[in-house]
Amino acid sequence: MEPATETHDEASRLKALQQLELLDTAPEEQFDHMTRFVKTYFNVPICLISLIDKDRQWFKSSQGLDVCETGRAESFCGHAIHSSEVFVVEDTLSDPRFRDNPLVVNDPRIRFYAGFPLQTPGGHRIGTLCIIDTQPREFSFSDKQHLRDFGKVVENLITQQSVEVEIDKQNSSVQGFINLITNKAPIWSHKTVAFSLSAVVFTLSLFLAYYTDNLHSISHIELITEQSKSDVLIDSWIHYGLFVLAGSSLAVLIYFLLRLPGNLSKMLHILSVNQIRNERRFRDAIEALEDGFIIFDNQQKVAVYNQNFISLYPELADIIREGTRYKDLSNNQTVRALVKDPELLDIDKLRINAPERIIELTDGRWIKMVERPMRDGGIVGFHIDITDLKRNELQLIEARQKAEMANLVKSKFLANVSHEVRTPLNGIMGLLDVLLEDETLSTQQQFYLSTMLESSNSLLKILNDILDISKIEAGKLELITEQFNLNETLDSACRLMSTNAKSSGLALEQSLPDRDLTLLGDHGRLRQLVLNILSNAIKFTSKGKVYLETNYEIISDTDANVVITIQDTGIGIPQSMLQHILEPFTQVDSSANKQHSGTGLGLAISNNLVKLMGGTLTIQSEEQLGTKIIINLPFKLANTIEFNSQAIIDELNVKSKSIKVLLADDDMTNQLVMKAMFANLHCHVDFVQNGVEAVKAAQKVQYDIILMDIYMPKMDGINASKCIRANSLSSATPIIAFTANAMEGDKHRFLDAGMDDYISKPVNKHNLLKTLSKYC
Repeated sequence: MEPATETHDEASRLKALQQLELLDTAPEEQFDHMTRFVKTYFNVPICLISLIDKDRQWFKSSQGLDVCETGRAESFCGHAIHSSEVFVVEDTLSDPRFRDNPLVVNDPRIRFYAGFPLQTPGGHRIGTLCIIDTQPREFSFSDKQHLRDFGKVVENLITQQSVEVEIDKQNSSVQGFINLITNKAPIWSHKTVAFSLSAVVFTLSLFLAYYTDNLHSISHIELITEQSKSDVLIDSWIHYGLFVLAGSSLAVLIYFLLRLPGNLSKMLHILSVNQIRNERRFRDAIEALEDGFIIFDNQQKVAVYNQNFISLYPELADIIREGTRYKDLSNNQTVRALVKDPELLDIDKLRINAPERIIELTDGRWIKMVERPMRDGGIVGFHIDITDLKRNELQLIEARQKAEMANLVKSKFLANVSHEVRTPLNGIMGLLDVLLEDETLSTQQQFYLSTMLESSNSLLKILNDILDISKIEAGKLELITEQFNLNETLDSACRLMSTNAKSSGLALEQSLPDRDLTLLGDHGRLRQLVLNILSNAIKFTSKGKVYLETNYEIISDTDANVVITIQDTGIGIPQSMLQHILEPFTQVDSSANKQHSGTGLGLAISNNLVKLMGGTLTIQSEEQLGTKIIINLPFKLANTIEFNSQAIIDELNVKSKSIKVLLADDDMTNQLVMKAMFANLHCHVDFVQNGVEAVKAAQKVQYDIILMDIYMPKMDGINASKCIRANSLSSATPIIAFTANAMEGDKHRFLDAGMDDYISKPVNKHNLLKTLSKYC
């Protein structure tokens, strides 16, 4: 705990506090009224007016707290008086200064605190007006402004009371001086008269005792003997004692009876003065509020309102009065004409069940109404003009809608670009795959074809990167969850990049865990982000090596944390670029004569993939020394499964059967590519140009598999699939979407239309065979 310390002006601050004569005084209604008011407004359990003494904080007014003081060291207000603005702790357990404070760990278990420092006219901060909650909460700038306004009202009350006390002292001195000059009976003359009359009564009782005693003695003087003189003396003392007792009692009674009217008058005068002062202070307080303020009593009649309430509704100036019933107001046509939805005024329960509501006025303004019940059954209400805030909100909503529309247009554009680019690219890459299988080609011809295929793959990667970053920005990139082997996934990525590393004269080393780990997650995206980072590392390293190290930690029976570190000895990243390097299209060298090609999307995609997986990506780099990228990813553990190379098995499964295939595609190049891919397989392939022909073919022949393009003339693939499913010999045949549409959501759309699977163009022969093997 960080204890509260003394202020820089501690001595003069304490002197100013003592001069106010507030410490250890009785509760006063004007202060209690404010704390009840503020407590209700902010809907908190505790509200205090706290004064910070030398070693304690003492509460002049307390709502929701039974104690009257606490130590200064553990006080929050002791910290608040060091600031001139509102001091806020939104969550004490997250603040190292207070997380072990006794007032936090024990009752009242403070989790939220906000306090405005109260200042004297001389600028000394003597205490706070504060609110406390047992739950953490956010405190907006508007909330701070309102608490500050309430604090200023309390400051005015303290200053006004101090001035009135001083005036009372001066008036008392002046009045005594005037009485002395004019010989006017002083205030205590009534007391003197009462005392004098009481003394006269007592003296008369003594005289009466003496007279009656002598009269008795004279009448019995002949009977008195020497023996009875002592008895007579005793009787005389008893006689005098009874008269003194009766006389003194009567004198005291007369004294207090004579003093009673004066005391009652004085008490009534004091009560009247205090009531007038309190009413005036309360009126000054509500008039100081920036918002409209109104109170309805338990009869639902207007009890009090401020001028700002009338400023909000000028039309009510001639209608509303103290004592006006709420129903009369709500039924008034002028009042109903102010509100866009007058029905809101007719629902009494709404005032209780929805104490905070926003009402639109017919003049275009927006008013926030906050109503809270009071202990006597009345309702206190605040009316806040939030027109500017609402307009900003509407502008933000409009801007968001425009951004969403622009994003939708962009997505459609990218979908069209993807389709138009992938279709010819499928023809190029598919035919290159087929040509490379020709063993009669010369070495130079194979080199040319390999270069063409490599260039096509680079173009496809750029296209995929652009689509990926677009999906990520639109929040439409979805991860799949399936079992995979961590070591095999990472080893596959390293083996794929080893050729690039060797061609650049680099060593690509890896260190994988000794124990195989089977996880649940998207291994394709994991492999993609590792390939992106390895590709960058190799690209920007001219000599040395690239090193991949993987470790993991079993957190529980179901969770594991995987740490992948990729380090290179390349050119490094300047410190000035580290904070921007993960942004899309950002490159270390973006000049026209740069040595390294690329789009600047690899790291941005990798970072977003890591975030999507719930992990973190950290970059450490020094120029000319190299870069280290640390990826920390959480995964769910899965049961161990066997991982085999399915490519050969899939291909053998396909080759061992005679399969009837229907291919619906209007692009002749795609038909040529697919004919070449199926050439060495035991497949009979029928080609059709559009959806209508596909439906007719499916009605005549029962096919084993149907490959369906989506965009075709006469009838598209989705409608053709629905017709085939409805009535044909191939109604139960697996239909695979075969299209260049690769945007997120396309696959779900195709499956919802009755298709069984999805293959994206440009198609890879291995992926085609693998997909066919699932259904044939």
